[in-house]
Amino acid sequence: MKFHSISLAISLSLALATSFYGQVDAKKITKSKVAILGGGVSAINAARHLTDAGIDDFVIIEAREILGGRAQDVPFAGINVEAGCNWVQGLGDNPINQLRQKYNLTTSVTDGDSLAFFDENGKTDASETYNAFMAASDRMTELSFERIKNDQVDLSARAGLDLAGWFPQTPMEKAIEYYVFDWEMGETPEVSSMQFSVENSNWTYTGFGPDSDGDLFVTDPRGFKHIFLEEANLFLKKDDSRVKLNSTITKVEHNKRGVTIHTEDEIFKADYAISTFSIGVLQNHDVEWSPALPAWKMEGIYGFHMATYTKIFLNFPTQFWGDEQFSVYADPDKRGYYAAWQNLNAPGFLPKNTDTNIFFVTVTQEQSYTVESMEDSEVQAEIMEVLKTMYGKDIPEPTEIFIPRWHSNPLFRGSYSNWPVGELEEHHANMKAPINNRLFFAGEAMSEDYFGFLQGAWFSGAEVGDNVAQCIKGRCPPAPYYPEINNVNLKSDFVRR
Repeated sequence: MKFHSISLAISLSLALATSFYGQVDAKKITKSKVAILGGGVSAINAARHLTDAGIDDFVIIEAREILGGRAQDVPFAGINVEAGCNWVQGLGDNPINQLRQKYNLTTSVTDGDSLAFFDENGKTDASETYNAFMAASDRMTELSFERIKNDQVDLSARAGLDLAGWFPQTPMEKAIEYYVFDWEMGETPEVSSMQFSVENSNWTYTGFGPDSDGDLFVTDPRGFKHIFLEEANLFLKKDDSRVKLNSTITKVEHNKRGVTIHTEDEIFKADYAISTFSIGVLQNHDVEWSPALPAWKMEGIYGFHMATYTKIFLNFPTQFWGDEQFSVYADPDKRGYYAAWQNLNAPGFLPKNTDTNIFFVTVTQEQSYTVESMEDSEVQAEIMEVLKTMYGKDIPEPTEIFIPRWHSNPLFRGSYSNWPVGELEEHHANMKAPINNRLFFAGEAMSEDYFGFLQGAWFSGAEVGDNVAQCIKGRCPPAPYYPEINNVNLKSDFVRR
């Protein structure tokens, strides 16, 4: 009788424990030497470098159904269009360009000077204004390098352009500036660093040898992601059990002994983890960190920016626009209002006289946020008013529209990073520094030279993969960080008569 009572008590206790902790206890626990959080470009290259170092005890935990991160294409108007990254930017020895060549990725040469201009009265000639801005941009570049040489503090790109003799006042001047600057950096000159905007461009377009300068627009039906998936296939098996797809990470626990990663269905325990979350995800608390990331690290993370770059694709029954690759629209009231257009039926791109006639417009930041909050039909109505202003009221309605929504997507929270004025190199070092040499950080934003570019993600993944391999094999490489970043005490001069 006593025996049965004890058994019953134990059974009840176990039942209550299972009921209380059942959701946790039911989760499968997977152990590995390294866990890679996210399955984008930097994650793939980190795993590749671990493999090259003889370390194959890793898992890649990816929320989507496929690897590739922001390299995403979708079916549209009989072809596939790139929702995310679209250009091989910087040629020569750029590793992204080398992968393009290795896998015969189909691309078209981008000519940013193949350009038509429009305002509220239709087509106009603004070539002189365009040339004036390009000249001012070159002067800002020279000014930036001179200030770097003199160890002077950074300025905003707006200040730099002003010092170079450019301050936009007319709608067309603002539209051209938007097309050249915002359309590249993803943010306005007011918030962007002059120094790092210039250096970022310089590294990409001059840093890969004499043939560096150039952009190639990806039109391959296999998608931009193809080259990265093919690289992954070199070290991953078909249906590799180390790749955990459809697994959204909700919480990351970390300490000096290792890292525990929680998803809805599984728990992963690893000696080391590599976070490849975007800077937008890190800023938006879409993943819980336990303990919270230290203040010195969050200071760097919040100091950086995640830009949103939204390509709105429209397909029409016929092409009613010209053959220039690009068109700029100067709205009389609002800078950047459906200002930057691209023609996918330009010579060298998609064939003409088919049912695929794609004209797409790019918006950024606040305009992107506005678009993401609207229904597709509402956005289409706004766009059609602009197009009728540009080309007349007799143009046809689109047959299809596609709008990516990067900012509101909790897996990304934006398109790519931008270095804002005020973010110091020390902040950036803190942003990328590992915690306890157990939790590491990779991604395009973690690349000081190539932030915002695919090569930034590729290089960052390689660097962190190599660093973790060194930790596993013996001694972690030194990683600088700054527990406190203090003001500089400068000695003033005085204005005298």
